[in-house]
Amino acid sequence: MKFLCLPGAVLLAAGAVFAQTPEFSIGTAAADSVPQTTVVPVQEAPVHIVEHTTVYEKPTGRMTRPERRAYRAERYAARIDSLVQSRNYLFYPNSMQQQPGGLMRSIYADYFYFGLLTDRVEVHLPTETGVTQYVWTLNFDAGPIRDYRTVHTQYGWGVSFAFNDGDDAYRAELAVSTVTGETILLLTTPDATMRYVGWLWD
Repeated sequence: MKFLCLPGAVLLAAGAVFAQTPEFSIGTAAADSVPQTTVVPVQEAPVHIVEHTTVYEKPTGRMTRPERRAYRAERYAARIDSLVQSRNYLFYPNSMQQQPGGLMRSIYADYFYFGLLTDRVEVHLPTETGVTQYVWTLNFDAGPIRDYRTVHTQYGWGVSFAFNDGDDAYRAELAVSTVTGETILLLTTPDATMRYVGWLWD
C-alpha cells in the first residue's frame, strides 16, 4: 500500500505545482486587437548647469575687496538710475509723519504703496488729518500727470509732479538716494502734507 500511495502523492504534489505556476502567452502585435506600446528606458547624460553673468557686468574674480565694493555700489546706483528714468516704479513706505512735526508712525503692512506708472498714479497710502491726527487711507488712481520734473544730483534723484483725483489737487516730491536706496516721498494733499520714508521697487 505504501508503494501504491507514493506515486499518487507525487502526482498530487506535481499537480499542485503545475496549478500554482502562472501561464504566459506570448503573442505578436499583429495578433493582438489592441496595439501595445513598448517602453524602452533611455539613460541620458547628466545636465550641467552653468551660471552666466549679464552682458553689462564685469568679472569680479580678480578685483580686490575695495574694488568689488565700489563696483557693487556703482551697479546699485545704476539700478536706481534705471528705475527713476523708466518712470514706472512703486514706492513702498515703512514710516509716515504729518508735516510739520507730526507723530512718526511705522508702517508694517506691505500692501501700502505709491505707484508712478507711465500714464497714471496709483495711491494706496495711510494718511492723517485733523488736530487729533486721525489715520485713514488714500485709495485711488489718478491721471494724467502734470509738471513732471527730474533732477539728477551727485547722491541721487529728485522727482516732482502734480496730479488730480477729481477736483482734489495733489503734489508729490520724491528724493531718491542712489547710495542707500532710501526714498522720501513728500505728498501734499488737500488736507495735509505727509512725509513717507521707504524704498523704490520695479
